[in-house]
Amino acid sequence: MEASRSDAPPRRLTLSPGETVADAARKAIAFGAESLLWHQNAAESGDEEPLHQLRVSARRLRASIELFSNVIYAAQLKLYRRDIPWFGAQAGAVRECDVTAALIGARAAKIDPDLRAAVAPMVAALDQRRKSEHAKLYELLASKRYRNLIAKLSRPAIKKIAAGRMLGGVAAQLIRPATHGAARLGKKLGRDAPVLVFHKLRVRIKRLRYELEMVAPMGGKRHKKTLARIEALQELLGLYHDVTVASAWLLSYAETSAAPPRTMLAAGAMIQSLDSRESKLRRRCIRAWRRFERSDAIRDTLEEIRRAGRLALMPVISPAPDTEKSQSDPSDQSQVARRELEDAPQSNHNSMNSQSATETIPTE
Repeated sequence: MEASRSDAPPRRLTLSPGETVADAARKAIAFGAESLLWHQNAAESGDEEPLHQLRVSARRLRASIELFSNVIYAAQLKLYRRDIPWFGAQAGAVRECDVTAALIGARAAKIDPDLRAAVAPMVAALDQRRKSEHAKLYELLASKRYRNLIAKLSRPAIKKIAAGRMLGGVAAQLIRPATHGAARLGKKLGRDAPVLVFHKLRVRIKRLRYELEMVAPMGGKRHKKTLARIEALQELLGLYHDVTVASAWLLSYAETSAAPPRTMLAAGAMIQSLDSRESKLRRRCIRAWRRFERSDAIRDTLEEIRRAGRLALMPVISPAPDTEKSQSDPSDQSQVARRELEDAPQSNHNSMNSQSATETIPTE
């Protein structure tokens, strides 16, 4: 499939509080499809960085889909939730080969010098696996199923009911499910928690980060600080994930490969080295999450987004001429409006798991 490319990479998407939910949803989803297409040609050639960016684009697109899930028609939502992970998983399989190869190269410097030369067969095996996974990705990108996915993404079908609401009024409410999901997974973290829990939390943290980035125009100081903390947490969880993936691959290699004995010894030495690294990263991840959880950063950020979004939608009322009000200072009126907005009771922030848009985004 031909993919159009411009001279510059796609800009990062941001959404305005004055956009309707429907327009914002169409814009975000179509932008995700454009981003996939932009990176596709270079990724097909097998270059490492475009493959990474293709996977990131798929992650960001999934965040857009989930952010606006309640205004997407059910049939299309089902297709998106099925096919975007399918595509992303294959891109991820190639990416994991690159990451594991880099980790093995780095850890080889920490084992017995006499065993370093024996690492070469492992690197060759990883390279062979990467070629196989990339061939699968190449076929996937040329498939009818993938073309159909891109076509659907380029023209998303959005519900009319309640989708006419302004984004500024409901942005915080739309983001809240991602925060709830991260909190649920965070409660499961512990010394004996399965590796899968850490991986799922990392995925949910990514989704939350991407959603917050999309509504950046409605953010302020708290928003920026929270994003910085989320990025740091995501990076730490990512390091842990990479080490666990590399350890699992080395263990499988040692159990199934017919490599020379010295290569097996080198594999065992690296597994031991990575195991120590994994334990340290696990403890750091747990501590970092606990600090983040105690900070209430997400609660404060969502409140900031809620207030900023509602304030941006407030009409500007000019004082009527020849009345007592005309003598008042317009800036005072603005301050009064701000105070009234801050004193207003908070809107209902229940999780938006319902399939009905009218339940999630109340009509006027």
